[in-house]
Amino acid sequence: MRAERCRTNRRTGCCSLGSKIDRNSGEDVQRAVSSCRHQYSPRSFLSSSVVCAGKQSQQYIGLHRRLRTVRWLAVATLVTLLGAGWALYRGLNDRPNQIRLSAGDPLSHRHRIAEHLQASSVTGLKLELVSTEGSEDALEALEAGKIDAALIQGGLQAASNVRQLASLLDEPLHLMVRPELVSAGVNGLRGKRVNLGPPGRGTRLTALETLAAVDLPPGCYRDDALSYTEIASLSTTELPDAIFLVSAIPSDIAQELVHKHGYRLMSLPVGESLQARDRSIKDAMIPAYTYGYAPAVPETALHTPATRLLLVARETVPEATVIKLLESVYESDFALRGELPILRPEDVLQYREYPLHSGTWQYLHRNEPLIDGELVEGVENLRSFLFSAALGLFFAWRWYVGRRTVGFERYLDEVSQVERQILLVPDRQISAADLQQAHLRLTQIKNEALEGFCQGKLSGEELLQSFLLHVSDVRRCLVDLGSAAGSAKQPTDRASSL
Repeated sequence: MRAERCRTNRRTGCCSLGSKIDRNSGEDVQRAVSSCRHQYSPRSFLSSSVVCAGKQSQQYIGLHRRLRTVRWLAVATLVTLLGAGWALYRGLNDRPNQIRLSAGDPLSHRHRIAEHLQASSVTGLKLELVSTEGSEDALEALEAGKIDAALIQGGLQAASNVRQLASLLDEPLHLMVRPELVSAGVNGLRGKRVNLGPPGRGTRLTALETLAAVDLPPGCYRDDALSYTEIASLSTTELPDAIFLVSAIPSDIAQELVHKHGYRLMSLPVGESLQARDRSIKDAMIPAYTYGYAPAVPETALHTPATRLLLVARETVPEATVIKLLESVYESDFALRGELPILRPEDVLQYREYPLHSGTWQYLHRNEPLIDGELVEGVENLRSFLFSAALGLFFAWRWYVGRRTVGFERYLDEVSQVERQILLVPDRQISAADLQQAHLRLTQIKNEALEGFCQGKLSGEELLQSFLLHVSDVRRCLVDLGSAAGSAKQPTDRASSL
């Protein structure tokens, strides 16, 4: 028994009670207990309970880490699949750069401009021209999805899915009249046959608005509704007395009416007054000798209302296709082929009648530098925000770590309190019941701490090992105190028996 006790004492690092305890001396017992209290070193060993609990905690931590890795891999895989699916969806929905374009009546000057655009289309863009009755008819076809884009007259009401791509040039209103009506002016049209164009054309709307501005409401003249094809098929005597046209200069129909039927141009100086009520209309000039020199048609430059020739498209047309179309307008020989004035992309901002297509915005900003003052300012603001966020996260992390540390400190304090309660009891008054109660309390504290660690309420492997080491140290000290108290009791019983 003495040899076993010595081995136990050497293994635990405590004082050798076998060498210090004299069965016949209570003073030696007290000295041994005191030596055990003061020579006790908490980090001199690792008991089997510590090793077992440490292995269990390490196994749990390893399993927890593997599960967390699996979760992150699952999230990364899901994000990758979603990205690939989105890219596939966009790829399937991005049709080839093919556009069905309408420019109205095939005999109009606008349709000839569309033909030049088709011939000047850049590589990767295919234009298919579709004939319509006029601008209003083109807008209805655009809304119904029958066409993708259209060259239309400005100043018309459009559906919500129509987006403006460009504003190209002015289209003055031509009032072509018989020569004998020129001297009478606009009032000479009262009671005459006036062709406003068929319903569904922007020319008719602009002509009605202009005639109302010069006090010629419907009923003051005989309204004809002839198309360009019908006008071209009539003889001079069958044609109306006055014909309204909306066309860029020079108009093919106006040229034919002047040279074949002797018509003249009449001035309509109401453009500025109309612009005050309708911003889509402006005052324009038709230069002298535009349609003839002898006789001069017109003899002098004359004022007339004008609208803008607009290029519009459906909202659903891909941005890449819109950019290709705008490149064909502004970066090809389109203006040279059509003998058009200089075309500027920025004009769409000045003459904006419909919401701009997102592809138009991208084209307008194509030459802007990647790094500008606004971007630098945004990056600086982002840096300040990220620094503040990182600082806040650091303090939050420190608070979180401190909170977890405080959680283990509570259990460490409870174990230390059990130790203090036993050590404060006088040596001769320590009973087996007190030691058993202390052992039970230690077991309860350890189980609560381990349960909290397994549930994630407590964290820190080093803190857990320190806690378990502290529990084992206190438990070992309780065992030594119990052994010392038992050794002191045996001489007392022997003396009493003697």
